[in-house]
Amino acid sequence: MGVDSVALDPGDYEGAYKLIGGEISLDLVNTVSWPRTAREHDWLDRPSNVTAWAAAAGILSRSHRDILKARPKAKLKKELEQVRQIRSDLRDVLRPLAFSKRPSRTAIETLNTRVYEICAFRRIDPASRKWTWANPESLTEILSPVIWNAAEVLTSADHTRIGHCRSCNWIFHDTTRNRSRRWCDMIDCGSRDKALRYYHRTKSSDAS
Repeated sequence: MGVDSVALDPGDYEGAYKLIGGEISLDLVNTVSWPRTAREHDWLDRPSNVTAWAAAAGILSRSHRDILKARPKAKLKKELEQVRQIRSDLRDVLRPLAFSKRPSRTAIETLNTRVYEICAFRRIDPASRKWTWANPESLTEILSPVIWNAAEVLTSADHTRIGHCRSCNWIFHDTTRNRSRRWCDMIDCGSRDKALRYYHRTKSSDAS
């Protein structure tokens, strides 16, 4: 079964973005398509895509999305760069896990700093007596629960279940019973990868 695309503005890019990570922090890292290739595309290339992504991921309400979108463009532009830096910091911690490697000490210390900074926005709701997050007042504050999730993935998740797509290198939490997930999305990369392997098998057979 395929995963529905998220309505982010692609600009001149012809691909689509999907929430396939299984953990919100992995989904943030995946806002760069085809990382470190000639096809690389940054989905967070404009403030409106940050708020659209957060709304689709379930961490930003429509009303607060409208409030943030109406803020001065100069502030949004500056915060956009900070959002990208946060994503880079989380990537340095999480991507190694998807390739059976350990994140560096520096990456973990940076995450520690990020966790310390967001604690000011985490509180107990008097009515529900559960942890909640303050309504974000900036693009960077939107990512508070994402940073927290990254820390939980690092400290509590089964890292043998953090994998990467063989086709596009997006990362994901494999929740299949037999740890059989190989692609970000079966319809997209799964079909593409199978077709490519079939092509190489038939080409090899013809050559022999």
